[in-house]
Parts: sequence; structure tokens; C-alpha cells
Amino acid sequence: MDQVSIIFQPYGKRARASKDDNVLGIAREAGINIRSICGGKGSCGKCKVVIRKGDIDFRYIPKEKLLTEEELSQGYALACLTRCKSDCEVLIPPESRIEGQKILSDAVIPDIQVDPSVRKLFISSKQLHGQSYEQLMKSFQLLTKAPSISSVVDSKLRSIAGRCSEEGATLTVGLQEPKILDIEVGNTSERNFGLAVDVGTTKVTVYLVDLTTGKIIGTGSDYNRQLTYGEDLVSRIGYTVDRVEGIKNMQRAVIKTTNNLVERLTSEHGVEASWITDVCIAGNTVMTYFFLGKDASSLLDPNIQIPRQSITTDAWRIGLRVNPEAGVYCLPCVSRFLGGDAVGDILLSQMYESPEISLLLDIGTNVEAILGSRGWFLSTTAAAGPAFEGWGIRFGMRSVEGAIDHVKVDPATLKASYTIIGEARPRGICGSGLIDVMSEMFRNGILDSLGKMNRKLSSPYVRRGDEGYEYVVAQAPETDVGKDIVVTEKDIANLIDSKAAACAAMGVMMKKMKLSVHDVRNVNICGAFATYIDPNSAMAIGLLPEFPKAQVTYLGNGSVAGAYLTLVSRKRREKASEIASLIAYFDLLKDADFMDEYTAAYSLPGKRELFPTWWEASRKK
Repeated sequence: MDQVSIIFQPYGKRARASKDDNVLGIAREAGINIRSICGGKGSCGKCKVVIRKGDIDFRYIPKEKLLTEEELSQGYALACLTRCKSDCEVLIPPESRIEGQKILSDAVIPDIQVDPSVRKLFISSKQLHGQSYEQLMKSFQLLTKAPSISSVVDSKLRSIAGRCSEEGATLTVGLQEPKILDIEVGNTSERNFGLAVDVGTTKVTVYLVDLTTGKIIGTGSDYNRQLTYGEDLVSRIGYTVDRVEGIKNMQRAVIKTTNNLVERLTSEHGVEASWITDVCIAGNTVMTYFFLGKDASSLLDPNIQIPRQSITTDAWRIGLRVNPEAGVYCLPCVSRFLGGDAVGDILLSQMYESPEISLLLDIGTNVEAILGSRGWFLSTTAAAGPAFEGWGIRFGMRSVEGAIDHVKVDPATLKASYTIIGEARPRGICGSGLIDVMSEMFRNGILDSLGKMNRKLSSPYVRRGDEGYEYVVAQAPETDVGKDIVVTEKDIANLIDSKAAACAAMGVMMKKMKLSVHDVRNVNICGAFATYIDPNSAMAIGLLPEFPKAQVTYLGNGSVAGAYLTLVSRKRREKASEIASLIAYFDLLKDADFMDEYTAAYSLPGKRELFPTWWEASRKK
């Protein structure tokens, strides 16, 4: 098979591949991350590259308009649709790179009594002295109440049995009833560590925890390596369906991400990987399946019912580089798209203990909404994330280096001022920035309630562009992409579509329970994306309804916090199973009220019942 050599710039990294392989796949195999929301299907236009040298086969469909004429003239191509016919040099432009993301790893964790599932039992020399292997085995079974031990632990016991006859010999047993995890010579009872892991669609967050004290001794986050297979869940499931090795590749990617974080944390804090005896995982249902190496294609069926029990496996079975016998506990999932991360959010919020009506929102790639109080929960999910993650937005991007994350508009001049993530110049606009832009445009009369721009304004920042009317957020000399960064009417339409889906989800839930915005007393907001949103901007565009009597609390990363709580407390682990059994879930797309609520939410900010303050102020003008 003919091979070609490709140099990827600005990294200077060389890869060899077949002429039949596309550039996106070659970059992926070389460990280079290129944006690809659609997973390489040629529909999102985010995997832009510049061909500097070489002959290519670029199967571009002009009618899709994923590249401008100017970009085509400058040698731009889409990596997923490009094959190299000869040796090539490929530049990955700033807007296509996945690097420097603003990742949330923190959470507001309540005080808790430490009672982990794994404990270490010290066995003194008096208990050991003179015992043979057979006697030791019986002693361990009596002391630990474990009916059996694994072949690995049995082999260890045989190898150290002879030393137990020595004077002063001691052992420490790692126990997760009814299983013996490990046997170590000496007193190692304080070497007991665990991992709390948030397996997110975009990123993986790991807490390294001392199980003796419950102290979090280190945290780390990184991109989920699955991103190169698609930025949304459906694209990733599609990848596993289309390829024989798809499920293995997907599991390998997330396990490698996790192992790299574990290696970094253990090295930084002087902890041996073998001292990690328990792992708790929280993630949406699809990510949980991928982590365990399970086929997730059945989750595309809207009628599927999934078991609500937690899943436990052994670390060695899935390739986690910790103690091989460590248990891996996954918080129970509820439905095909509502997973253990949502159960973790509820655990963290403690809304299961309150008699008051609470609303919990986890805004990320999808919006998970849970309404409830002590003894009951109603939940649903909405696909509100794609536009706020950059899908269908001309200059949309994730919250990475160079993303505009907050915006203000001067009422007098209509000029935008903004802040940027990192030290780079602007490359695009991330979700929190898009919400701000939309809110500011609406407040300052640039947008009307239907998302149309004011044609009567005389301003250099509001103009007709290639795709209709657009608003200039950053001018070309200020940017890292060499062109004006704009928000178009088409972008606004996509953003309204996303915010309407999220708002409709909350509207349907309150309608089902015969509640108004005045009945909700607590609004708990979780998730990395939500933490950086200005709540006033979110309410101004109708992403979040007004709750006049509610206290709004930002809880941070509820998924990793939920994993932590189940790691250090057996009671919380039991509570997680109880919570999962109490959640009633409904599918928005099959609900009779959804289209009515969605249609009402399609204007800015939305219907009167959800935005009473805005409507009252508007009436008085």
C-alpha cells in the first residue's frame, strides 16, 4: 500500500500513512487533536487545515458552504474530507486546535463522615507468628469474613507466608467486603488511596483522595481523547457502529486519558499506583458505557430502558493503571442520556433532603434538568449544548485559549468590549461569550425578540455580510485569525433554537407538576459550562427562566463531587442507588407539551409565565 509522509505544523510532527487515509484520522493516530464536532462526517466544518505543500484529494461539497471562497483560495481544506496523494505539509490553524481549555475541576463539597468501602486491616506479629500458608488463609478468612481471595492475592500470600514465621513480622490486608484486595508486608494501613473520576464528554477530571482522612490531595483534568472521534455523543456512537474496532478505540481513548492523569497525580504527590484501592466513576450513560467497553448503540433507541443499578468491575479488566484488584464503581444511570453524573449532582446538592421545591441544572454538552424535593424527582435532557459548544456558529468554539468568553456592548457606540481565555488574541467565541453577545445585542436594540437585527441602525458594527446581517465583535487587526469575528443572524437562529430547547425542558417539567416559577425555592447549577455563564445574560435571552423567590447556587463540577462522595462514604453510595430509583424521566421529543413550550421559548426572552419581571418591565415602557 502506497505510503505518504505528512508534517503537521505548528508542531513539526511527522506521520506516515496510507494514501487512502484522511488527514483527520492521520492526525488522530499521531496524537494531534483537531476539532471535529461531527466526528469526521464532513458536516460541521470545524476541522479546517491549510495545505502548505503537496497534492491532495479534497472531496469538498461547495453547496454546503463550510469554507468561504477566501479560505479556499488560501489553501484551506477540511481534514476529514482530505487525502494526501503525495508527501504534504499541513498547518492546523488556531481555530482548529484543541488546546488550553478552561476546565472546571472544582466543586463545593459538603463536610462528610469518612467511611470508605475499602479499609486496611493491620495484622500484628502475635497473630501471625509461626503460621503456615494454610493457617494464614483460615486466619484471614476469619478476620476479614472474606469467603475467598483472588489468584493474584493468593500468589502473594504464598510468597510471603514463609516470612510470617519471623519474629516481629506483620501484614496489612486491603479489604473491600467480601473481597481481599491486597496483602502487604508491614504496616501500610495509611497507604490507602482512591480516585473520584468525572468521565465527561469533553474532559476527564480526577481527584486523588486519601481514604483514611477523606482529604483530596490532588486534582487533574484533561481533554477526553475521544474528542477526535466526534464532539457529541451521537457522533461517537456512530463511530463505534461503523468500525470493527470502534468500541475498543473509544474505550482505549478515555482510559488513556484517565491513566495519564493518574500517572501525573501519583508522581506529583509521591503515591504508588498500587496504593490506589478504590475508584468511583460518574458520567452520562454513553460515557459510562464507553469507559467500561460496552456497546452503546442500543442507547440510540428512544424506547430502551436501562438497568438503574450501579455497575462494578475490576481495574485490571478495563486497563486502569492502579492496584489491579481495585474495584471500579460506576454511579447508577437513569436513562439513555441521564447518567451517574446527574445522580452525583443530586448527591452534591442534597436536594433529596429538602422539603422545598428545587431545580437542578447541569449545563454542558447537553442540558440535564431535574425538578424535585425530598422523595421525588422529575427529570429530562435537552440537546441545548451543540450551538453553545460552537456547532453551527460561524466563529463558535469551545472555551479554549483565544476564545472570547465575556462581552459587553457600549450603548452609545454599540462597540463590543470583551475578555479572552489565556494570552492569545481572539480566535472565536465560546458559549459564555455567545450568551453575553446575544444578551447585549438584545438589551441594546441590535436584536429584536425574534432574533432579527435592526436594519435601521447606522453603525459600523451592524452590517450586511456574506451570510446576511452580522454584528462585529472583534475587528480583524485585533484577532488571531486575520478576519473580523462576527455573530450572524444565522448564528442567532441556532442559538435561539438551543436556548428554546433548554427553556422548554424546564417549562414542560413545571407544567407537569402544576408549578410556577414562584414555587421554586432553590436553583442549583452544576457543570463546567454553566459556572462561567453570567446568570443575568442567561435570563435575558431566555436560557434560564426567572425564579423570583429562589436562591441560585453554583455547585461547580457535581459529577466529580458525586464520585468523591460515593468514594469516601458507603452511606452516600447506598443513597446514590436510592436516588436513581426515585427519578422519573421523560423524553422531551415524545412529550405532547414540548412543541408548545418550545415554540413559546423561541422568542426573546420567552413566554410571560417564565419571565414575569421582564414582561412587567416591558409593559411599563
